[in-house]
Amino acid sequence: MEKVLYLQQENDFSIRWTHSVENEEWEEFFKVEEGQIVLDSTRFKTFGAGVPSDTGEDTFIKDGWVYMTDIHQPIGMEMVTRTGKTTDHRVIRGDEVWQMRASHSYRFTVEEANLLHAIGYYIATRMR
Repeated sequence: MEKVLYLQQENDFSIRWTHSVENEEWEEFFKVEEGQIVLDSTRFKTFGAGVPSDTGEDTFIKDGWVYMTDIHQPIGMEMVTRTGKTTDHRVIRGDEVWQMRASHSYRFTVEEANLLHAIGYYIATRMR
């Protein structure tokens, strides 16, 4: 079954996972702006191979996390994410957390949806 996360313009969400090599938590924060997904910031526990020394407008350490903020990297209207066997990927929006299945691909798309369609989908998924 297809899962749908409805967001309005300027809403944000994150994807959090355990890095498969470093076994540390990573989290990337996204926004929907002007009809596309934008990488806004990231945070992680340790620097490793392939990690830039700084990205975005500010890099700092807080509560054991390295933060890179104000990245503003446009992704486009679609983003594909693949989970690993042991990466424990989650989608987070506010206090809501959705567990992603291991070893699956997920497609995030920006689409216009009318309110009736969104309400109908919400009701249908709650009644199953």
